[in-house]
Amino acid sequence: MALTIQVVGHKKTGKTLVTAGLIKRLTRAGLSVAAIKHDAHDGNIDQPGTDSDRLYQAGANQVVFQSHQGSFQRSRTPQPLANLVDQFQQTADVVVIEGHKAAHYPKLILLAPGESRSDWAGFNALAFGALAQQAGADLIGAPTITDWLFNYVITHYQKEETQMSDPLTHFNDQNRAKMVDVTAKQVTARTATATGTIRMQPATLDRIHAGTMKKGDVLAVAQVAGIMAAKQTSNLIPMCHLIPLTGVDIHFTDNNQDTITTTATVKTKHVTGVEIEALLAVQTTLLTIYDMCKAIDRGMVIDNVHLVEKDGGKSGHFQFGEAPESQA
Repeated sequence: MALTIQVVGHKKTGKTLVTAGLIKRLTRAGLSVAAIKHDAHDGNIDQPGTDSDRLYQAGANQVVFQSHQGSFQRSRTPQPLANLVDQFQQTADVVVIEGHKAAHYPKLILLAPGESRSDWAGFNALAFGALAQQAGADLIGAPTITDWLFNYVITHYQKEETQMSDPLTHFNDQNRAKMVDVTAKQVTARTATATGTIRMQPATLDRIHAGTMKKGDVLAVAQVAGIMAAKQTSNLIPMCHLIPLTGVDIHFTDNNQDTITTTATVKTKHVTGVEIEALLAVQTTLLTIYDMCKAIDRGMVIDNVHLVEKDGGKSGHFQFGEAPESQA
């Protein structure tokens, strides 16, 4: 998941100077950066009289100006900052926000002449800086401030890599089980898809198709069971976090002979992923099929349960069968 930081301060405190310097340092270090600039003065975001401005003035809700150099989008409805951050966190290593001082992200605060730290009480300050010598500033001068921010970002990723390389994150310093602390992680959209199969006698599959099993509609009951299981994951798997799910979708296919394949996709907008929720949904769905049909076929075999795909979070995208770029 991308680190998000802010550079805030009043007018003429050097926000753009510091932000641009930080972005230059980060990109030279090989990091992908997304930048968000807040304009509190409602200035023009396009040049009056240009073709794109004429289309906007004509009434278009959204205008996209595109060339070989890139693209620019103008919309009549500003997107909430949190939505923009969520979007950029999927593709960038670092999201740098200039302004938006009321937002909750960690921030470097640039003091104006005559300001004190107490003027910014209650803000999530990493450090205080100023372009010139000033009481209350931890960092003096744009180069010093930029260096400090750059080192903060690099240290963050070094710590994260160390944590990700530790295979025993569910153990504390006494080598006893613990739930991993995800307090500092940021909320992102996350999706996981899992699948599995159950093999049975051809006659059993025929009766499922015909709807003649004594216990009722096998797939309908199994589908509900899988959805319920996904919502109960934290109660069944000891170290799983309680996650508010935003969607659970279960599908069935079969080969018209002897095998049913179940696929479950689970979604959330949270600080940790839903891979276990998807896997548990599949397992429970298949077990419910077994339970519904065991009276006539106790030799059914549940097989090949695995994660197909996951997306979201710092570890990014995973596809079954592809070599992972990093550990989740």
